Amino acid sequence: MSLKPLALALIFLFTQFATAQTIEPKNSTEDKAKLEKEAVVFLRETLGDVGGMRSLENRISFTAELAGLMWFHDEREAKAMFTSVSDDFRQLLLQYDAQMNSLSLQPDGESQGYSGGFLGGDLSGRGRISRKFTAAMALRQQIAMSMAEHDADLAYSFYSDSLVAITNADFRKQIENGSNARFETQLISQIAQTNASKATEYGLKSLDKGVSYHHVELLKKIYAKDPDKAADFGAAVLAQLKKQKYDSADYHYLSSLFSFGAETLDRSKKPNGKRAVFTQQQLSDLADAFAQAILAGGDGLLSFTTDDIEYEASMIGKFAPARAAQIRAKYKTNASPTVTVSSDIRGGQSNGQEIADAAIAASDPARAESERDAKRLGEEVMKIGSRQLPRGERDRVIAEARRTIALISARDQKITAISMLAAQVAQAGDKELAAEIMKDAASLVNPSPKNYQDFLLTWVLASGYAAADPDKAFPLLEDTIGRANETIAAFVKAGEFFDVGEEMIQDGEVQFGAFGGGMVRGLTGELGMADSTIQLLAKADFTKTKNLTNRFDRPEVRVLAKMMVIRAILGPGQKANPQGDVLSDLPAGTKLDEK
Repeated sequence: MSLKPLALALIFLFTQFATAQTIEPKNSTEDKAKLEKEAVVFLRETLGDVGGMRSLENRISFTAELAGLMWFHDEREAKAMFTSVSDDFRQLLLQYDAQMNSLSLQPDGESQGYSGGFLGGDLSGRGRISRKFTAAMALRQQIAMSMAEHDADLAYSFYSDSLVAITNADFRKQIENGSNARFETQLISQIAQTNASKATEYGLKSLDKGVSYHHVELLKKIYAKDPDKAADFGAAVLAQLKKQKYDSADYHYLSSLFSFGAETLDRSKKPNGKRAVFTQQQLSDLADAFAQAILAGGDGLLSFTTDDIEYEASMIGKFAPARAAQIRAKYKTNASPTVTVSSDIRGGQSNGQEIADAAIAASDPARAESERDAKRLGEEVMKIGSRQLPRGERDRVIAEARRTIALISARDQKITAISMLAAQVAQAGDKELAAEIMKDAASLVNPSPKNYQDFLLTWVLASGYAAADPDKAFPLLEDTIGRANETIAAFVKAGEFFDVGEEMIQDGEVQFGAFGGGMVRGLTGELGMADSTIQLLAKADFTKTKNLTNRFDRPEVRVLAKMMVIRAILGPGQKANPQGDVLSDLPAGTKLDEK
């Protein structure tokens, strides 16, 4: 059979095995404790760097994230940091509020300043302050979500109280829009992951504004933590629904709520089943509300076929037969056997993979065989690092893997696969062979990166070295950062030229905190894909890893790099994989040359 489908399957199998397998070395507990202690010292040093930043928005945003990381080490110190963040944020809003009120008092035409420009946009005083306030609202969300991961009361108090002092009419109107209400339920959902009781308390308050899809998601999260609290919240949701009028716009969230309630009732009847969200009578009331939304018709049902509506009628018929008959009469559907709600039917995954595998085996036997072969080869490769293969068998597996990897055409995925193989060989103790394998990866990378793809591939190569030979990763990254400094400087220079409104760059400092507030949180989270590599580097030599961050010329970029290192070590659920989980550092999407 052709090896090309096998190469495609193997790259994804490598990812799964690399993530699943972890071998902890001796004294790993002591080493980890020492590393975490050093990281806390580094965090405090970084906090000093943040205090020296020019932008208050940046100081607030970075400090909020550092406080969240400090929480895992010292809750008292972290809470003090969050308190400082809250005070600074209120001061920022008061500053914007006073500026906008001052402009509002000026005669028409005197506060406009320069409007427009060759890039367009409102560059007037009002326009600038309004955009800054909008960014501050997003920054408020970032802070609240950071707090919610650790302290529900602290987060909700900040969210509720931070806007009390705002007096400007335009700002108050902006605060009261629908997006603010949506975020409130998102915040409570975050709280539900750690404190179902508090989430229920806050969720009940939010129902006064009406039930939305976000409340259904909140109910599911509360149920996962505490079925009894979920039942209380579900009863309140149903009571609020009875006060509302329904139309087709409510169809989707009512469908989700009804299906979830029916599913939990079905499961509650099984041995050791958890309490259902709704009783039989409550589900009858919910079925009636759901049926009213369907009978209302409208655009919400345009994408549904007659079979879809009949399915819902069958479900409703279990609890409200008369309503089901009305639906069938209006939409002229034919009654079909009553179906039961289960995760298998309603989008669950309890047996979805088995069904998919069976379908593939039936429709594409060659692909199924390739995936079986890939799984076998992947398992054999992962045994190399744990020394579970005799030398002769190991050499055969390595040779077979290298032949298969050679068929991968996408360079990033090929470098990743080579690095994974080298990491396993190094884990087995054969450093010389690992170095030889890594030469294949190095040959695919431009030693003088110029564009973003070059830099990405260099990072992929460095990730491979971090797992197979960290001593070669450090100089490679030092050189790359030095080259990146030139690119970053050029980007900022161009940004200053175009950014007439000083939204991106102010006083020569990139405004991470003004990019919608979540910029820092998003970057440290999304770039968390680099955690495994940073963990390996920090474990090999923490001092050298810290020194890498100091290679960045710009202070705000330097702080961001430091936060990535701190997050990789102190963040929630962090655990380095000594085998080298380099595959998780990459975007998905392997492309094979099918010629």
